[in-house]
Amino acid sequence: MNYTLAKTKKNESKQKKICLHKKQAQLERDYYHQNTKLAKERKDLAHYSYDWAQNVQVPHYSQQPSQEYYKSSYKVHLFGIQNEATSEQTNYLIAENELLNKGPNGTLSLVFNSIKQSSKEIKHLKLTCDNCVGQNKNNTTLWFCLYLAICGYCQTIELNFMIAGHTKFKVDGNFGMIKKVYRKSTLYDVDDLAEVVIKSSPKGLNKVQLYEDGQGFQYFDFKILEKYFKELSNITKYHHFLFSADDFGVIKAQEFANGDFIKFDLWKDKDKIAENIQEIRNLVFPILTPEPLSLERKEYLYKNICSLVGEKFREVTCPKPQ
Repeated sequence: MNYTLAKTKKNESKQKKICLHKKQAQLERDYYHQNTKLAKERKDLAHYSYDWAQNVQVPHYSQQPSQEYYKSSYKVHLFGIQNEATSEQTNYLIAENELLNKGPNGTLSLVFNSIKQSSKEIKHLKLTCDNCVGQNKNNTTLWFCLYLAICGYCQTIELNFMIAGHTKFKVDGNFGMIKKVYRKSTLYDVDDLAEVVIKSSPKGLNKVQLYEDGQGFQYFDFKILEKYFKELSNITKYHHFLFSADDFGVIKAQEFANGDFIKFDLWKDKDKIAENIQEIRNLVFPILTPEPLSLERKEYLYKNICSLVGEKFREVTCPKPQ
C-alpha cells in the first residue's frame, strides 16, 4: 500500500513538472512571436534570430556515388541570421579552412557583421538564439551586448534565449529551404553552394555572405572585454537579458518572460567607470585568423575526394598538398 502511494505521488510530481514546462515553453514561444510582430510594426525596432545549421559537404551529388558514402568530404559550415520583420536571412557560408570556431568569438563576429549593416534608424534591438552555452549563453555574449549599448549601436538591446527543447524558430525554416534544394543538386565548391542558397527562396529571402579571405567579414576577439566587466554567475537560469544606454555596465536578467527583472552591475572597477567607457568606445578588437587545414587533412582530401571532383574545381576543394 505504501509503495503504491509513493509511486502515485512520484507520478503526480512528474506530471506537475511536465505541465509547468509546457506552460513556460508556450509563454516563451508567445513572447518570441510578440517580438516579431513588434518589429513589423515599428521602424525603430529590429528583431534578429540566429543559429548555426548542420554543416554540409562538397562535392555533393543528387545521386551519391557509392565510393563517397564513407568518406569525409570538404565541409562547409552554415550560419544564418534573420531579420524577423522581413524574413530576409543572411547565410554565412564558411569553408572548413575559414572557420574560426563556433564559440563566442566565431558566433558574435557574424552577428556583429550583420548589426553593422543594419539600418541607422534602429534604436531598439532584440536578439533571439538558442540555449547553447558554448555558442550563445555565456558571459562573452553579455559583454558584447554591453559594448553595443556603450558604443551607441542601439538605445536598448534585449537578448532572448529559447527554452531548452523548444528552440526551433524562423531561421530554421530558411535552413530547411536551403537543404531541400541542396539534396537535389550537384555541387563541387562553395560557389555552387552559394547558388543553391540564392535559388532556395523564390522570394529572394535567402542571401549569401562569403568569407573571401577576410574581405567579406572578419573575426574579432571579444573576450578582451573581460578587462572591464565581471562574469555573471548562474547565467544558465535566465532566459532574458536587457541592456540600456541609460545605465552602462548594468544588465537586467529575467528567468522567464513574465517574471521580475533582477539587476546586476558588471563593472569590475567602479572607480574608473567614466575612463573605462571612453576606452571601450575607442576599442579596436584584435582580428583573429582561422587556422589553415592541417597537412593530414589536405592529404586526406587529395587522396580520397579528388577523383570525385571535376578537374577545374580540384584546386579549390582538394588541392595537392604542398
